[in-house]
Amino acid sequence: MPTLVSTPRLRVALHRRRLDAALAGGADPAGDPALTLRAQQLLERKTRRGVANILLNLLDAADEPPGAWRCGDPRPALQRDAVLAARPDLEELAERLTQTDPVAPRAVALAAQLAWDPASPVYARTSATGVADFARATLRLLAPPLQEPVQSRAARVVR
Repeated sequence: MPTLVSTPRLRVALHRRRLDAALAGGADPAGDPALTLRAQQLLERKTRRGVANILLNLLDAADEPPGAWRCGDPRPALQRDAVLAARPDLEELAERLTQTDPVAPRAVALAAQLAWDPASPVYARTSATGVADFARATLRLLAPPLQEPVQSRAARVVR
């Protein structure tokens, strides 16, 4: 009989950040029940909408005057200028997350990291990647795959 600690749902709840980081890094969710479950959670409409809302809330927060965030405020420090400069990319990312098009779990995991991870460029001044670059890289993963042109039967005939 499995113990409560060994259930994938509990592992996901306890290790969400680590699992998101693994998925964002390109880990195959098929190899681990907890990764599989977390990938499924990330693809749920509710989760995608939640990540999109956080991205839009970050833009609203960046629009606030600099003095609005006081010492002792529970919100993490926000890289306001970088967030505002990335507005078009963040808005597009939020829009794409709320669409019903299928997406890769990796893309949603990256968007979640951008929104929630204190080490993301949204919050960390020392991040090697800027907010706009991070958002654009995530958008590229959300882009639908290019379809190869279908050759007509006549075009395939060797003359």
